[in-house]
Amino acid sequence: MEDKAKNAGKVALVLEGGSFRGQFTAGVLDVMMEHGIEVAACYGTSAGALNGLNYKSRQIGRANRVNLAFCNDSRYMGAQSLISTGSMVGYDFMLNDVQDRLDPFDNDAFLANPMEMWACATDIVFGTAAYLPVRNATLDVDYLRATTSLPLVTKPVEIDGHLYLDGGTADSVPVEHVLEDAGFDRAIVVLTQDRSYVKQPSSQMALVRRMYAGYPYLLDAMENRHERYNEQREHIWEYERSGRALVLAPPKPVEVGHVEHDPVKLLELYLQGRQEATRRLDEIKAFM
Repeated sequence: MEDKAKNAGKVALVLEGGSFRGQFTAGVLDVMMEHGIEVAACYGTSAGALNGLNYKSRQIGRANRVNLAFCNDSRYMGAQSLISTGSMVGYDFMLNDVQDRLDPFDNDAFLANPMEMWACATDIVFGTAAYLPVRNATLDVDYLRATTSLPLVTKPVEIDGHLYLDGGTADSVPVEHVLEDAGFDRAIVVLTQDRSYVKQPSSQMALVRRMYAGYPYLLDAMENRHERYNEQREHIWEYERSGRALVLAPPKPVEVGHVEHDPVKLLELYLQGRQEATRRLDEIKAFM
């Protein structure tokens, strides 16, 4: 566990996942970067962690560019990647071709930024959240694969004898961990569903039970995920009312799919993120 004393009085950034719904987060973070708003640490789950990388490397517009450029590329995400690699997420393409050549990631800037970066993943043996420190975006790619490895459509990632899947199963929005366990004073929380959203039970539990029959704690976590997620959102509103969290969420129900091939929808969601952050910019600055 992180040293709570060193985080006292500091502000952290907490980023929900949601695959292409992260376009909203990308818009929010670009506005924050444009106005020089920096925090002590960033905790991201799944796509939230990927957005956090670009925030730490201060690459304004990169997340949006990549999603728009490759949303229809079968190597990036989708059924073709699942068929050819066993994973719906095209990690080799994303973390090699894109990261190194097509839209290079600035790892030097990432390393120079003192902000801490953490990726939330789910330990499939225990069904609990693990918060993995991403200190180097090049060397810690397994942590990034772990936090984004969606159940059913990607393979678990083994790190130091532990098997991990997408962090959303155990902790979709790690704000309780940040404020209670890690000891941060306040958190800027970026959600990827609107405030009225209520998660429903998974319709894929029969398939989940067959695929992960050997992991009873994971099954329990997935069976009850919707209840814990909805309860977590109530906690987030409580933190907001008490002044410990500043929450930015899409202004209306999100129509972007988990896998989205319509660049118009993606751009619209990105612009919603920009507009929301711009509208609340003074509030964000005052919160800091």
